[in-house]
Amino acid sequence: GNSIEEILKYRDETNLEINRIENLEEENTKLKSQIKTLKKQMTEICEKITSLRKTSAMMLNDKINKELFDLDMKNARFNAKIIDDGDFSENGLSHIEFMIATNVGEEEKGLNKVASGGEISRIMLAIKTVIADIDEVPVLIFDEIDTGISGNAANMVGNKLRRISKTHQILIVTHLATIAAKGEYNYYIYKEAKDNKTKTNVKTLTEEETIEEIARIASGNITAVSLSHAQELRKVNVA
Repeated sequence: GNSIEEILKYRDETNLEINRIENLEEENTKLKSQIKTLKKQMTEICEKITSLRKTSAMMLNDKINKELFDLDMKNARFNAKIIDDGDFSENGLSHIEFMIATNVGEEEKGLNKVASGGEISRIMLAIKTVIADIDEVPVLIFDEIDTGISGNAANMVGNKLRRISKTHQILIVTHLATIAAKGEYNYYIYKEAKDNKTKTNVKTLTEEETIEEIARIASGNITAVSLSHAQELRKVNVA
């Protein structure tokens, strides 16, 4: 060192290092004991987390499968699968994968491998219906949610969408009169060819235009009967 202070500092640092080396085995034993204690505590906490996950998964599976039954996916089986990781991670000793089998005889597969847009929309609707009160996603968009359904199933889908709309902003693309009739605001999307270009337009519908559009998609034509039916649908669904 270049000064007495630096020399003394170097001496103290050297003494500490010598002491550490001389007591290395004792220090290692102490650290190993601390690691063992911490691993035991972590394992106990992670096992509790896994146990809670398994209990919650059973409840979640039951509720979501009931919703899927209502949404005309009567043979679907949803499963929140708990998978053992074999080592610690930020998730504990296990993680969760959402699995689904949409038809009898099919093997479970991850939700990201479900091909049908309509099925994905209804599965998401079932999940969102169950967790609506605690879900913090503000806006939900459903496309093709009416694929392959009609009658009572369509009405059930619409009712669940209305329920979720109490806590979320819901945007729906639909060709089904029953579902369209439940919207607070309706927009007509159409294409227009002009100057050798095709544009997609969106028009806000008045209440009268909404009833006419519901009548059109319900029967293909706007008639006195279809208008009466549309008015009845609208009256029942937005009350």
